[in-house]
Amino acid sequence: APPVKSVRGIGIMGSRQSASWSLLALLIVAFCAASASAQATGEPCQTRSIPVGVSIVETSVARENSVTYLGLLAFFGSTVDAGPRGSADPIPLVVASDRNACTSIAEVAGKAVLLWRGECAYIEKARNAQDAGAAAVIVVSDEEELSPMSCAGDASVTIPVMQVLEKDGAQMEQDIAAGSATVSISELKIKGTVDLTASTALLAMASLTIIFGAVWSLYDQMSHSQRDETESNPHGGRAAAAHGSGLEGLEITESSAAYFVVFASVVLLVIFFTMQHWVFIVIKGVFCFAAVQGLTALFFAAIESSFKSMSQDINLPVFGTVNAVSVPSVSLAVITVLVWLINQGADWAWVLQDVMGMSFLVNVLRLVHLPNLKVGSMLLMGAMCYDIFWVYIQPHLFGNESVMVKVAKGGEKHESLPMLFLFPRLGGSVGDFSMLGYGDVILPGLLIVHNHLFDNRKVESGRPRMRYLVPSIGAYIAGLLLTFMALYFEVGGQGGQPALCYLVPSVLGGTVAYAHSRGEFKEMWRGGDLLDETEEDEGERLIGSGSTNSTAANV
Repeated sequence: APPVKSVRGIGIMGSRQSASWSLLALLIVAFCAASASAQATGEPCQTRSIPVGVSIVETSVARENSVTYLGLLAFFGSTVDAGPRGSADPIPLVVASDRNACTSIAEVAGKAVLLWRGECAYIEKARNAQDAGAAAVIVVSDEEELSPMSCAGDASVTIPVMQVLEKDGAQMEQDIAAGSATVSISELKIKGTVDLTASTALLAMASLTIIFGAVWSLYDQMSHSQRDETESNPHGGRAAAAHGSGLEGLEITESSAAYFVVFASVVLLVIFFTMQHWVFIVIKGVFCFAAVQGLTALFFAAIESSFKSMSQDINLPVFGTVNAVSVPSVSLAVITVLVWLINQGADWAWVLQDVMGMSFLVNVLRLVHLPNLKVGSMLLMGAMCYDIFWVYIQPHLFGNESVMVKVAKGGEKHESLPMLFLFPRLGGSVGDFSMLGYGDVILPGLLIVHNHLFDNRKVESGRPRMRYLVPSIGAYIAGLLLTFMALYFEVGGQGGQPALCYLVPSVLGGTVAYAHSRGEFKEMWRGGDLLDETEEDEGERLIGSGSTNSTAANV
């Protein structure tokens, strides 16, 4: 086996062996954290991300018949059923002593309080009403249409908060003035909403990440093959060899694919049962470390292609011999991550988070490979079962408490998990994002990259073939579109959707069908047969253990 080499361009970051283990750890943490985060809403104070309509039936001594008004639940506060008085239970209705409720109001224990929009945030009004003992809050809008009420921060509201139109609020106020009035509140079943612009942006980011990772991975494999030929020439020298790929593909084996979901579940449960601040600090530190590695690789490639004369070995104290391009690459990567850390609460911080996430995912996709379709099937099917269990089955086993949702919301202190792509909802308030977990990109992406490498397994130079990459990306886009449709129709009854339930059948099923139609299914399932098993370099298997036959490394 060849000696262990430094990671190309990031020799400052550590050895090949340490990089492989860090990638494995990052992959597991990113998967479980991102899957949980995808079930969360934007701000910690928010409890839902889709509009929920309510029916408000008012009875008053001033009229013989009841009147029904349409309202809209806020993105924060409890559901009507989970409120202090439940659904359809008559609740006395009163007007707040301070119409805007921007300061403390008189006691309204067990009553629904009517107040008006303006002068302070919705969440502040709700908190003041809750502190006064209100069972529900009805906010009168000053607009002609109902609009979702959002919040910012980590304030906790545990009573239902809803909005009604100005004319309806005025009528309620008149009825209260004419005598006593009560309201019965129940939720309406309204289809969810999917922001077309935000969904398109997430789809584009995910697809480009996978395409970039596939193209770069193939370039690395072909460059590595050329580098081996150069190194076999004693006159080639180390500088010529350094121009190729630095980190050979790392393989996921059958055993590691089988244990992957188990490890992810263990990590999720550890976070759930500890829920300590230091746990979330560690996860955020893992994300930052992964982002530094990914950004370093991207900056290195960009700087080296623009300033080829810089690509030469230099000696640095402590780090030893590294490529000169590593210095500005690592520096820029660290600065980018620090800027994000310092400005996480800024309105524009999501842009840096997406850039950092894309760099991390691209780096994993180019370095971590599936040896064959069999291992890929094990990994993706296991991940889909993980999503199904923790989203749909587990809440019924834990007294309706969702481990994923609690972890995503960061417990009582509302700690945040950054392992997802974000894009602001069009027309939404600050902190209202559409989201896509990293696990929904990286796991299907591993199979798509494998398909691209398999397609080019006999291509040593020239124009790469795209016979598998294009239909694989098409299948991935189809799976995401199915996910967005599930969000719209609220499949399963929760706001977030386990995207892998739609991505795995589309990507894996599409791969199987396409490979079978080309007569290449058996070869793809087993792995390439270009080399005898005795020629295989077991030193390249740095993730897991077992006996599989690699096609990705034989390009």
